[in-house]
Amino acid sequence: MQKPIASIVVPTLNEKEFIEKTLKALLNQSIAKDRYEIIVSDSSSTDSTVEIAKRYADKVVVCKKVSAGFGRNWGAKHATGKFIGFVDADTLVGEQWVEGLIEALGKGVASTGPLEALEKDSLWLRIFYRWWSLQSRLSVLLHFPIFPGFNIGARKEAFEKVGGFLTENIVTEDIDLGMKLNSIGKIVFSSKMKVKTSTRRVEEVPIRTYIGNAINFVLFKRSHGWEKHRKNF
Repeated sequence: MQKPIASIVVPTLNEKEFIEKTLKALLNQSIAKDRYEIIVSDSSSTDSTVEIAKRYADKVVVCKKVSAGFGRNWGAKHATGKFIGFVDADTLVGEQWVEGLIEALGKGVASTGPLEALEKDSLWLRIFYRWWSLQSRLSVLLHFPIFPGFNIGARKEAFEKVGGFLTENIVTEDIDLGMKLNSIGKIVFSSKMKVKTSTRRVEEVPIRTYIGNAINFVLFKRSHGWEKHRKNF
């Protein structure tokens, strides 16, 4: 059986409402399925997330620690592809996402792409996510990448070299990873790596808190925990 080029890791924790759509989008890609595998890394969900994931994912691996960074790292440990993609459980990738990931990682050590809000009920949130997408593009051009955790690609070798995501319970593990990968190689912004992601997390806290926390981490390496962003953490 042909070894996949890319491994796509989806961290989960009680995501029964979203996970099926996320995995179906990952299966609906422009390249052959044998070129990539889908790994769901679950932090011991108490709902039906794991049962649903087993219908669509190539691998479902379960860990006990509740941490976005640890969950992604746990999934990456089970990856067989030389490239790894990270998508959140409430994120829908475009049909060329995996294709874009593979192309981008053939040029650099890490990659990201455009993003937009999945829900359309709030004009302010749609504007915020458009700004977020522009920020990601500009930050890559300025060699100071600020990755969104729900849309990341990395060469497995580079990912392991920098130690992966921070496993502490913090909300800036994606920004930290981007900075570490940028220190060892080129970061690529791929227009094919387009995603739509849920606004539910931003709806739980003010937008200024999201922005402020990112700035606080970049300037002072300070970050608060996920429990302040997620009601059911």
